[in-house]
Amino acid sequence: MTENSKARPFKLITIAATALVAIGGALAYAHQAKGMHGGPMSEQGMEMHLDHIQAMLGKVGATEAQKSQIDGILRAGFADLKSAHAAHHAAFGQAHELLTAPSIDRAKLEALRAEQIKSFDAASQRVVTAIADAAEVLSPEQRTALQQEIRKHHGG
Repeated sequence: MTENSKARPFKLITIAATALVAIGGALAYAHQAKGMHGGPMSEQGMEMHLDHIQAMLGKVGATEAQKSQIDGILRAGFADLKSAHAAHHAAFGQAHELLTAPSIDRAKLEALRAEQIKSFDAASQRVVTAIADAAEVLSPEQRTALQQEIRKHHGG
């Protein structure tokens, strides 16, 4: 056995591990983006965030109608993220299968990667749309006051 043939399995394992880390990192990033402090957002986490937002809206003089409208917008946005999380979880399973198969199908891995980027982009667009929709419910003065409350909350 030559030195080159001894190194080949190690190189293949290194490449597969690197690909798995890259895909897993992208999925972890997507999951982290959904929760305030990392990881996918649970039902309890979502309710805590919504309660916190409602309290902040009260501090900036939002009416009950504004609070209700914003709550509905944000609940829909969180629901979109929950379905995106399920899809990303399934994709992680697909990546694992592809990377542990007897032969590595680079075309399928690339297609999965491209699909995930497209999915991440769509989820990001939905989140930005929900946030913008919620912000438009408030007056410019309320948005300014909310910005100040958020800065206070985050120590800035």
